[in-house]
Amino acid sequence: MRVFVSLGERSASNYIYHIFKGVKGIDFYGITEERLEAIGFKSLARVEDLSVVGLVEALPKIPYVYKLWRRIESLLPEMDVLLLCDAPAFNIPLLKRAKGKVKRIIYFISPQVWAWKENRASIISELVDHLVVILPFEVEFYKRYHREGFKVHFVGHPLIDLAKPSLSEEEFKRLIGYDRYVALLPGSRWSEIKRHVPYLRSFLECLAPSFTLVVPTFESFKEYIEEGFKGLPIRTITPRDVEKPSYNAMAYGDFTLLASGTAELEASLLMAPHLVFYRVNPITYLLGRLLVKVKHIALTNLILQKEAVPELVQKSPEELCKVAKEYMEDKDKQAMRESFKELRKLLGEEGSIQRLRELFLNLFYEG
Repeated sequence: MRVFVSLGERSASNYIYHIFKGVKGIDFYGITEERLEAIGFKSLARVEDLSVVGLVEALPKIPYVYKLWRRIESLLPEMDVLLLCDAPAFNIPLLKRAKGKVKRIIYFISPQVWAWKENRASIISELVDHLVVILPFEVEFYKRYHREGFKVHFVGHPLIDLAKPSLSEEEFKRLIGYDRYVALLPGSRWSEIKRHVPYLRSFLECLAPSFTLVVPTFESFKEYIEEGFKGLPIRTITPRDVEKPSYNAMAYGDFTLLASGTAELEASLLMAPHLVFYRVNPITYLLGRLLVKVKHIALTNLILQKEAVPELVQKSPEELCKVAKEYMEDKDKQAMRESFKELRKLLGEEGSIQRLRELFLNLFYEG
């Protein structure tokens, strides 16, 4: 059994790592990162080569992406399964190229077609054999695209199992040397880090010296972040310092400020009060305002269909500082935590990783 896995985000890579860790008898190929390679995935490209956000930001990657599509396309006849994971800007064109060249196509983590570019749902339903979604309302959404041979599956969100700290509160606070702190997560992609760090510098100058910041990040970003925040009261931690640095930091912090993305849902499942910020190129932002059909960017708010978590998109550092201080100093955070309990009920019971593993293995070997 040969499976090609195409992903473009570290969050999707994290899910794939946990789902297939320990699985025997399958040769995995694809777009990888270090942990996937450690469990035997053979690499054609790396996640960081693809992970950018926004139309303008993606332009320099176009020649590389076209070359990579051609390389993958040439490999597909040797594969039994193509497993596409989210990353629609890369995977939808690849999907169109793949039909008829591989025995079975599975799409894991639906693109946010309910937010914008709904035509992608039609493409997926026409070209994919199985769609595995991780948000409960997506099953109902895809009913309008029903066709013979296209099946949609939901067995729970993997973060129900994964979003847990690795240390006790006492152990973690002893490790970082602070009893009280605010967690800050500036993003998981280079494009986000380079855009957010200068922006957050002004925000942190407004916030300091009232609060000490703990910044969980990846080793490849650490030097850039520390240089960007030089002279400010921050402590960066990476997986070299502690397993699951972001989960520990969010779980035990007084408050969390984070860039929109999977980390926002993780914070909610960790019962960590937080707010969401985000900055993109102004042209990307204006295009997004015209095209996006949903009111919220935070996954918690989207799933609950209300603003349980404050969202500050394209706001000034001064506005971010003002709202952050209100929540850190005055506002009752219990209402947020009650919303997080509601969210957990919607995302399914624990054991989602095992259920996903069993589902994928059944889909790989069916027929």
